[in-house]
Amino acid sequence: MRGVYTCFLLVGLSQAVQVYLNPAAVTPASLSPSSASFALSRHLGLEFFESATDGVHGQLLHEQSFVGQGAKSALLLSINEEDARDIVPSSMKVSFTLSDTPYVSSLSSLVSTYLHRAQHAYTTIYSELSEPSLGIPSFLDIFSVSSSETETFIAEISALSEFLDVDESSTDKFAAFELKGLGKIATAYGRSSEQYQVAARTTRAVLESALAKSNINVALVTFTTPPLNRKRAPPQTPLPPQSPVPQLPISGVSTCFTTAEVCSNSTSACSGRGECMQATKAGKTCFICSCSQTSSKGKTQTWVGDACERKDISGPFVLIAGTTIGLLLLIGGSIALLASIGDDKLPSTLTSSASGPKRE
Repeated sequence: MRGVYTCFLLVGLSQAVQVYLNPAAVTPASLSPSSASFALSRHLGLEFFESATDGVHGQLLHEQSFVGQGAKSALLLSINEEDARDIVPSSMKVSFTLSDTPYVSSLSSLVSTYLHRAQHAYTTIYSELSEPSLGIPSFLDIFSVSSSETETFIAEISALSEFLDVDESSTDKFAAFELKGLGKIATAYGRSSEQYQVAARTTRAVLESALAKSNINVALVTFTTPPLNRKRAPPQTPLPPQSPVPQLPISGVSTCFTTAEVCSNSTSACSGRGECMQATKAGKTCFICSCSQTSSKGKTQTWVGDACERKDISGPFVLIAGTTIGLLLLIGGSIALLASIGDDKLPSTLTSSASGPKRE
């Protein structure tokens, strides 16, 4: 029953999960969560937590060549599949996959479980992110302006470098990290940005350095991020633009994105009611949502907001407010007019016609 908890974790984590092992291990191309847990634990030198009683586990024991516990250090990494495409070296191949359960958003629980197990098998454990002891390297000068995204990435790279460089000959150290910094940079700057390209190249270089060390078993687990659960708006027919949309000054909007890709991703393509357009100020450019009108059931609707998410009620409001104010002014004027003539005597003609016949 020792491996049951990890098995349950993999059941909940295995939508499009791919596992890369280095040195490569001989395993079936697709494994059940139970067998995947055993294969991963065995590669990391932690198989004594697993039960190897069934036929599949026995086959894995027979097929895999493994140096006993303590003969090698171990490194476990997890990362989003989309980011993994840009950092996994071509020499590193998928060892096995799991593809029969729902989407997940991270592998934090799996990483923390193996860190807990490793405390019973390894002398030195690396799990905490760290700041670079000698400052940011020159090739990462692009990240000298601090942000939450770059801070996470630099802390991850620093911790990995420390694990690889400190006591290089050791065969009794273990590290496990969930790499989130690269994904944060992609969200903030876009995958075509210089920041992302530098971060991806750096991560790939660190991973290649780990693969080159014969005294470290490396396991990389990738997962697919679930799609955003958005409520779909009812079908609407966009109206043709009346005139070209002018470029807006940056100071005229509250949210301005660095690239059209970031703008589209951050606003869900302007909520489907507009498009990302370039804005300019003093020679600097960024991108904002330019909202268009839509027509639904014969009614025209104008949209506003950073992501074209709100209906523009300014037109109807002005009409109602103007009508109300006009009526109030008319009523007030009528009352004032009546009050001003209330004490005046009526003309004699009206007075004589208004009086009845005089009785004797």
